[in-house]
Amino acid sequence: PAFEGEVLRELGILRNSLEAKLEKKSGRVLMFASAMHEEGASTLALGYARLLALQEDHRIVLIELNARTPSLAARLGLPSPEGVTHYFDSSRAFTSLVQRPAGERFDAVHVGVADATQIQIHLEREFPHLMQEALKSYDTVIIDAPPIVLSPETPPLAPFVDGVVLVVHSGRTKRETIDRSIKQIQQFQGRVLGVVLNRKRYYIPRFIYRRL
Repeated sequence: PAFEGEVLRELGILRNSLEAKLEKKSGRVLMFASAMHEEGASTLALGYARLLALQEDHRIVLIELNARTPSLAARLGLPSPEGVTHYFDSSRAFTSLVQRPAGERFDAVHVGVADATQIQIHLEREFPHLMQEALKSYDTVIIDAPPIVLSPETPPLAPFVDGVVLVVHSGRTKRETIDRSIKQIQQFQGRVLGVVLNRKRYYIPRFIYRRL
């Protein structure tokens, strides 16, 4: 889908900010996560995948790990019901789960079964293998992760990604909650690349680029 001018501009600013902080130009993993539910992390992860996919020589895969409020299959019209949970229980190979959404220039893998328990049990052990498989075929892997504060499975992912983009809802998310999210990522030796301030009146957030 074509971007509106404002959306493209804002995503471009975000990309420039992230590129300045990332050492690797390919073979990297970015995790988008919010502190709480419904703060816009999934929307931003999807928008960022679309932006990067405009580069013809850049291979992108968007992987959904949020089994608490999954949305990727419905948003992109992905026909196969199988996803990440089917990889974790060893029933399917990663490459067989990848789908190319109609009208898009990136690939996607949705979460599969909407059961957070399955993700939580297998994630820490299987996630590194999942990333190894994904990076064999893609330059950038974008992870749509569950909310940090509410999901015990999310912070342990931090050391296996190149950086975390924290998405927070302007005027709703408390500063204490943001600080708690950042500390939880840092406790697992993760790197918070920056905070995206999501203002509800915009389709794509206005951004704050700074380390907290």
